[in-house]
Amino acid sequence: MKIKLMIRLMHRLTSIVFFGAYLVACSSVPSSRPETMVSSNDTIDMTNHSQVRSQLLAQLSEWEGVPYRYGGLTKQGVDCSGFIYLTFAEEFGIRLPRTTQSQALKGEVVEQSDLLPGDLVFFNTGYKQRHIGIYVGKKQFIHTSSSRGVMLSRLDNPYWQSAYWHSRRIGL
Repeated sequence: MKIKLMIRLMHRLTSIVFFGAYLVACSSVPSSRPETMVSSNDTIDMTNHSQVRSQLLAQLSEWEGVPYRYGGLTKQGVDCSGFIYLTFAEEFGIRLPRTTQSQALKGEVVEQSDLLPGDLVFFNTGYKQRHIGIYVGKKQFIHTSSSRGVMLSRLDNPYWQSAYWHSRRIGL
């Protein structure tokens, strides 16, 4: 009898822990920074929108399917703000803050109807939870899904449309 009770308690505790981890996915809790800043000598001009789109789609092909990992910054696992942080550093030579909350304060606010490749798109995905992606054009954005990893999604998907918060354009 005690064993069954212990097993039930362990299952509940495990469920609570996993649910809690899910709730903080891409939240604004600060994560550690990498020891060295990643940068590229071959950064591209952010005003060349077709080049930005091509570079972002190339980045997607390199990272697509990499699993979500809270605080992650590698191809073994990356979170949404970490993917943005790495992409802007590697592809554009721009150092952004590490957290979604801090990234949401950078750049200029831009209307959803005026989005250009490279703009950041932000979402409210739950109580005190934020999510971020990079717009690539044609109503599509790259992000790290907590269930599917790095992927391409559509802004006009009903889920993302209802969760949409705002967008920002990062200048040089």
